[in-house]
Amino acid sequence: METRKLFALSFVFLAAWLGACAPKPFLKVQYQLPSTSAALTGETISVTISDRRKDTAFLSSSAEKSLKNFNGTFSLVVLRDDGSGNLIGAYDMDSLMKAVFTQRLKNEGAQVSAAADSDGARLEIELKEFKLDIVDRKWVLRMSYQAGLTRQTGVVAEESVNGSAERVKLMGKTDAEKILGELVTDMVNKLDVATLFQKTR
Repeated sequence: METRKLFALSFVFLAAWLGACAPKPFLKVQYQLPSTSAALTGETISVTISDRRKDTAFLSSSAEKSLKNFNGTFSLVVLRDDGSGNLIGAYDMDSLMKAVFTQRLKNEGAQVSAAADSDGARLEIELKEFKLDIVDRKWVLRMSYQAGLTRQTGVVAEESVNGSAERVKLMGKTDAEKILGELVTDMVNKLDVATLFQKTR
């Protein structure tokens, strides 16, 4: 009887260990907030994401072979200046972009509305490219988008942001997640939302 119990207990531990070692089906994005600012204090903004990519696949065929278990889900961790980090949640691509830009706006003092507010502004992000590839044993990530800030008066201010990054492919998924966090951080923080507001006044 004791032998059976020991065997059952060993099986449970083995199953848990195998589950912990199994490749995760998501990619982790660590977004580093810029220094806290009050630049948007008093502003109410809603955020919309429009996917305008010609190629809607995030992974190239070569990257897909390396990340076989990826199911299109991203987990978002938001990092602050002091190094602390909060796991915000798991998202598909559109909701990931919305969550990251929402965190950025709140960090500058804005009140982010879930829906377009009659007294607020709307920030629309048109995603033009977001692609992870493997070229010459390197992870290569490209991202570009156009941001448009619209007041209820109809005045629009726009800014285009694009960039790329690469990292030698040494540890597979770990390197892919590293470059993903770095480029998303750089691209989102490049957008000068305060200047867009000034242009619409």
